[in-house]
Amino acid sequence: MSKVNSGKNPAISKFLMVLGIVLVTSIGINFFLWQMKWPTLQKQDNKITAAIIQLASAQEIYPMFVCPCCGSPLDPKNICCGMAQERITFIEGLTAGKLSKEKVVAAYVKKYGLDSFVDKNQAEEFKKELAVNAPANKPIISVSPETIDLGDVSQAEGETNTLFEITNTGKTDLIIDKLDTSCGCTSVAIVYQGQEGPRFTMAGHGIGGPTVWSVAILAGEKALLKVYYDPNIHKDFRGTAIREIYIFSNDPIDFEKKVKIELNQVD
Repeated sequence: MSKVNSGKNPAISKFLMVLGIVLVTSIGINFFLWQMKWPTLQKQDNKITAAIIQLASAQEIYPMFVCPCCGSPLDPKNICCGMAQERITFIEGLTAGKLSKEKVVAAYVKKYGLDSFVDKNQAEEFKKELAVNAPANKPIISVSPETIDLGDVSQAEGETNTLFEITNTGKTDLIIDKLDTSCGCTSVAIVYQGQEGPRFTMAGHGIGGPTVWSVAILAGEKALLKVYYDPNIHKDFRGTAIREIYIFSNDPIDFEKKVKIELNQVD
């Protein structure tokens, strides 16, 4: 009987070994070249990403918002007051974080309110979008009335006050964490469950109130917004005036609720 040779063919083994060396070498070279090209590829990828999400520049954001002092669009070359400087600095901080335009605008409006838009149509569109995206179990702030007329306020008699009613008509806790006013002569506080919180006044002129504070109003419950007006802040002023009060909360739609007082300052 003939004997079968079960050993490997030396020629085939040598071929496979050479092929393996070639493949490993090829992979190594390609990996090296890819590493060399990585910085360029990364830059290209960053450019593509930026184009897709439209990274915001501060220059395009400034003119979208108004200075609350003079009513003009924000302009870093013409800063009229501390409030304008604060807002410009805030925009610069947001855009430095490589955020999309949508995220920058959302963060700005969350901090300074819908009234900060130059174009009121943009404010309405933004509010509609908020309503679409709001959760079903959201807190809802309701304030009544929207305006209170104090009538004649005597400078000689000094400070007076009035009350607005705040109701949480939503399904989860309404958290109010900031109050503001349009003038230093007007200050406000929340009264909830018989306890009056700290007073807040016009933050833009460096008065403001506590930087860390909040009150949670349970679903279905009420609180009071106590508004103080001090005619001696502007002793020489006589005549009619309107002062605005801003309530900031976690209501996803009306996160900045505005009410007003009207008055006629007399002797």
